[in-house]
Amino acid sequence: MKDLPEDLAIKLLEAGERLPHGHGFRASIEEYARLSGIPRATLYYYFSGRDDVVQFFVNDKLERTAQAVEKALATEGSVVERLEAVLLGILRAFAAYPRMCVELPGIVAELGSIGSVTENVGRAVVGPVRALLEEGRTSGELMVEDADVAAAAFAGALNMAAISQIVTTGGLDADATARTLVPQLIRGVLPR
Repeated sequence: MKDLPEDLAIKLLEAGERLPHGHGFRASIEEYARLSGIPRATLYYYFSGRDDVVQFFVNDKLERTAQAVEKALATEGSVVERLEAVLLGILRAFAAYPRMCVELPGIVAELGSIGSVTENVGRAVVGPVRALLEEGRTSGELMVEDADVAAAAFAGALNMAAISQIVTTGGLDADATARTLVPQLIRGVLPR
């Protein structure tokens, strides 16, 4: 699989969001061409087949989420403020292409790439959250017994809240969800 230019990536991502529900992003190259407006020959230049397209969706979603986390980590402020920014950034990345949040986990399992995806999510998302939690523990801003468990719990809570809202409403209002969920999560690690 070759790197897809950003303009084509956006068209393909938007096409994925228009696939019928339950389709699992397992469309043919022809269907992706029709939905995206990208010529079939161009798609075959970048992808060897539909499994490559599915892998593109997985990699792209992870990369965009990692970029949101990096951007939030670069903000000024206390550990708590940066943690709030990171959690909001993750929710906003989920909201950009909501169907992927719901359907990609099953596809990853189907493709047999759970191990590598889990490792990449750990490095790109859970790892930075863990580092912030450890920084907060060291500075005394947070009370965290096990930063690994807490980071996984934060990521899991964000993921489940996002999936629940997407399944129920068809979309994700990241900012509204963050206003209620993020303070609850952070209160759990504040010193008492």
